[in-house]
Amino acid sequence: MFREFTSTHFVTHRFRVFFLGLTAVTSAVIALIPLGTAAQKAETVKIVKKGVEVEVTIGGRLFTRYTMLCAPNKPVFYPILTDTGKSFTRRWPVEPDAAPGESHDHVHHRGLWFTHSSVNGIDFWSEEGKNIGKTVTTRISDVHSGNKTGSFTANTEWRSPDGKLMATDRREIKVTPLPTGDTLLDFNITIKPAAGSLLFGDNKDGVFGLRLPDSLAVNPTVKPKVTGTGHILTSTGAKDADAWGKRADWVDYWGPIEGETYGVAIFDSPQNFRHPQTWHARDYGLFTVNPFGLHDFNLGPKGAGDLTVPGGDALHAEYCVYFHRGDAEQADVAGQYKKFSTNALAGLEKRTQ
Repeated sequence: MFREFTSTHFVTHRFRVFFLGLTAVTSAVIALIPLGTAAQKAETVKIVKKGVEVEVTIGGRLFTRYTMLCAPNKPVFYPILTDTGKSFTRRWPVEPDAAPGESHDHVHHRGLWFTHSSVNGIDFWSEEGKNIGKTVTTRISDVHSGNKTGSFTANTEWRSPDGKLMATDRREIKVTPLPTGDTLLDFNITIKPAAGSLLFGDNKDGVFGLRLPDSLAVNPTVKPKVTGTGHILTSTGAKDADAWGKRADWVDYWGPIEGETYGVAIFDSPQNFRHPQTWHARDYGLFTVNPFGLHDFNLGPKGAGDLTVPGGDALHAEYCVYFHRGDAEQADVAGQYKKFSTNALAGLEKRTQ
């Protein structure tokens, strides 16, 4: 198991992302095929590099783009689409006129992203205000397409408001469609200080997650006010607003997207630092996992969530996010987490032999 950081030890996190959808079939076939059973052969993944941007298609249809064009200070996955073109994320502010009536709070909630609000006191989470840092994609490499999987590597620089290089990271991303029509997106990140140490400060705003469509929210911020149709469930049984700030192996968030029920579950790897980690899962649709916000989550004194990465060391991370049809029970989120955690521990054992 992993220990608190010292100058002679690495802290290792593993982040893995799962995106699930159901391949388009006729309504008659859907009625006969239970959720989670194989519907057809997995489709080809094509990864196309466009400068420091990447486009990912599955079976010829757009799945996502990894891009700096949708946010002023960070790379994001946007859009993230079902096999029928429905959006797994809120469209405002990237596409401000695409979905009239959407909520307009928190302009920095764009797509799926990895940042934190306090790194050596600099805010990489927000977009507006003072002391705002940037994470900038500098290189895309190791691009591979294939029938079973597609992958690429992205290199990133973390820069302070005055342009000083604070850290670099390497993000290894793999997309794997399943025979069921589900899709896995592996996201592995290794962050290294550029000079001196890095302090990830105790703050609720971080680190890896997305802003869901308002229709999935329990308590959406749209105006005029409407009753929410979404739900949240944690591995410990906490529900809806009570899920915020709690520790859990996984959290699932589900509701209707354009008339069909979809859900998003994020899994915390059992080898992660401070596992089970804490969740910045707001009932209005923000959905992130954040191991650094312990004081903000009322789980310790001020600074309890601080983590220092000494110069010369590194922080490696993996999560798992599972996009699925149906609610948590129909999608067997608990069973999917068990498979993920077993594989994560097996991978750890193999790496340490």
